Amino acid sequence: MFVGREKELTSLTEHYQTNKFQFAVIYGRRRIGKTALINKFVQDKKVIYFTAIEENANDNLQRFSKAIRHFINPQINDDSSFASFEQAFQEIGEVAKKERVVLVIDEYPYLAQVYPAVSSMLQSYIDHVYSETNMFLILCGSSMSFMEYQVLGYKSPLYGRRTVQYKLHPFTLKETQELLPNYSKMDAFEINSIMGGIPKYLSLVSDQVDVMTNVKNTFLNTDSILFEEPNNLLKQELRDPATYNSIINAIAAGASKLSKIATKAHLASGAISTYLQNLISLGIIAKKIPVTEQDKPNSKKTLYYIKDGMFRFWYTFISKNISLIEMGYSEPVIEQIKQQLSVFLGPSFEELSQEYLWDHMMDKEIVPEYFRRLGYWWGTDQRIKQKVEMDVVGISMDDSAGFFGECKWKNEPISRSILETLISRSNLFNYPKKYYYLFSKVSFTDSCKQLAQEVNCHLITFEQM
Repeated sequence: MFVGREKELTSLTEHYQTNKFQFAVIYGRRRIGKTALINKFVQDKKVIYFTAIEENANDNLQRFSKAIRHFINPQINDDSSFASFEQAFQEIGEVAKKERVVLVIDEYPYLAQVYPAVSSMLQSYIDHVYSETNMFLILCGSSMSFMEYQVLGYKSPLYGRRTVQYKLHPFTLKETQELLPNYSKMDAFEINSIMGGIPKYLSLVSDQVDVMTNVKNTFLNTDSILFEEPNNLLKQELRDPATYNSIINAIAAGASKLSKIATKAHLASGAISTYLQNLISLGIIAKKIPVTEQDKPNSKKTLYYIKDGMFRFWYTFISKNISLIEMGYSEPVIEQIKQQLSVFLGPSFEELSQEYLWDHMMDKEIVPEYFRRLGYWWGTDQRIKQKVEMDVVGISMDDSAGFFGECKWKNEPISRSILETLISRSNLFNYPKKYYYLFSKVSFTDSCKQLAQEVNCHLITFEQM
């Protein structure tokens, strides 16, 4: 069952229908659904599909040759290899002069690593041969840093050649609901947060059983890919996975500043920046900067957090309980997850709340004027000499208005005091106009509703989102 990626599919189809040379770059973390998207796109098209793997250049050339020869004559099982990649690309050029053909090179980074000349060779063929044909070239890769710097980057031989690019993101709540139609919205939100919205992991879920049963069947099952998935991904993508594992564990345990992460992971502060940047390039962790300081990438207030939902769940609940799970004692782990799941889902609800405002940017009843930034804010309230945080802070296009929101993922109505605190903290900012939002898992007290009406605060429940 293919779900989602409607925007990407529509765009790919529109570019295909131009009937002229196109070069698409598709990338994103492993298991995100890149190959599924490509297969869906090419299912009714003539395609030469080649997947590079971690083997030497000659072996990759042999398999590439076989894919080309099979396309030319599928009736003949021809295992002969072209003498070189240049011959192979030349042959593809001859084919593309005669008919519309899609050339897919999946996991392109593997090929470029064992045969570095391939990018320059492709550039030459694009410039002098392919651009005069109606070929549709697709390069796909899971190594995001490689795709961004070595394919799309300014110093890449392929820079400026691509006609369209797609960085695939995790499934939204709506897409997960479509994939799991028998789940309630609440169940879909929980499982989407736990699986990080990754299609491959969501495909392991059955909407015929409850969320905790799915967790038990995947994360707490030693035969499931998710039991050791983070470790396996780190081994595939990085050298010294043990050090990266320590860093992620440190962040999961609450360390968010660079110095504290280094201390907890037993690393020198000067050495940890490179490790953190590598994890950021893989989409596993991310930087968080107060929305008012986003012009300062080196802000002293920079915090690090686990961005990938599956990694965050695994390092929160599975990592510390590996021995219990391996011994077959899954029930104590499930009980711990049940008790702490609401806390785990808090950051996911904050992200959902911010996404809600972005999605309603054009709805003037909810967002009266455009904002140019929206994110988190933290700092010191000098009035009470305490550090404070705000879940949602936005800034209007002309800096004349501020947007302030608070999110509560609890099984109880949001009280008037929460809104009073939000209003008080908004006074730390000097915007002439202020807009307020409260996001609740369930509802709001009557006194909160009364005050909200007085200050024109939007009250939004999870079911409305």
